[in-house]
Amino acid sequence: MLRSRRELHVLAQQLMEQTRRLEPGAKHSLTGMLGDRLLSELHSHNTPSTLYYVLADGETYVVKVEFGHAQTLRDEIQWYRDAVRRNLATNLFITGHAGPTLSFLLLKCFGDGSTVDDLALAGASAGELGRHISRAVDRDMELFHRTQRHVSPSHIHRLTKRRLSQRRRQASAFAYLRALMDADVITINGEELAGASRCLHRITENPRLVSHLTPDRIGVTFGDLHCGNIIVDGTSTEVVDPRGGPLLPITYDYGKLVQSIEGGYGAVMAGRYVLRRRCRTEYEFATENVPGYADLGVLLAARCDERRYLQSLYQAALHFVAMLPHHASAEEETTALYLCGVSLFDKLFARLL
Repeated sequence: MLRSRRELHVLAQQLMEQTRRLEPGAKHSLTGMLGDRLLSELHSHNTPSTLYYVLADGETYVVKVEFGHAQTLRDEIQWYRDAVRRNLATNLFITGHAGPTLSFLLLKCFGDGSTVDDLALAGASAGELGRHISRAVDRDMELFHRTQRHVSPSHIHRLTKRRLSQRRRQASAFAYLRALMDADVITINGEELAGASRCLHRITENPRLVSHLTPDRIGVTFGDLHCGNIIVDGTSTEVVDPRGGPLLPITYDYGKLVQSIEGGYGAVMAGRYVLRRRCRTEYEFATENVPGYADLGVLLAARCDERRYLQSLYQAALHFVAMLPHHASAEEETTALYLCGVSLFDKLFARLL
């Protein structure tokens, strides 16, 4: 395909050359190399990646770049390579490479980048949202079923504890975040709720709860199937930003959907929330009501039995806690994400009882 598209082939070769450059100023060198092909670039405070939209052979492509060691992008590149090796669907992937100072992923551009979250916040119906989410879930389940294998729940529990321990260490570098994580009780809109660390301790110290909330199968999944990564173009649907690394339980991705549909993640990331701090552990907080999402609980329930749903709800609460260090430079946003996680833990325990 690359050789049949001359400009795309040249672009891929030039990007490969950039990954071998060791001198400082790699970013300036990259933008200079892209030249007139560069249409726009997109940065985000919560990810090390930069997206460059480029024109080649009359079509738009996305170059996703990270500078330095770039472990996140390295894992994503490996996910795509593994998918190709297994003959799994990779409709967007062109090529990618990880270098010492720069790693890149070259992808087809799909639509205008609108996501299911964008549609939901614009007032799309539950039916329209559900069709896109169902397509994404069907593809994710296909990946999982073709690659799944049995493991002991203790293995998954150890991975979960290791992940949370690492993120807690990262969070401790921020005084406000450390105080939130250490709080035994958080008051939201006048209601006292158990803090996230207290909830986690309550689960991890109870073997019965650990057993009930921990799955025993892992496989290949997209690994980050929240509604901001499900992109749409008319009636077509694609998923971006797969998470490389270890094989995962399917409830990890179901948890990402719960995080979006029931947890308010998309509204927080779009700045569509109200947050007022009354004291160190007392807040008024609400995310924008998204009518289309309010009716999608039925879709999730249809995909899950009660235990799988509880496992997904637990994963969603964990996702909120685990992501906090990556957002920590934006204190209000991070606090809002933490409060979303606390609310989901409260919902989990209400269903467990």
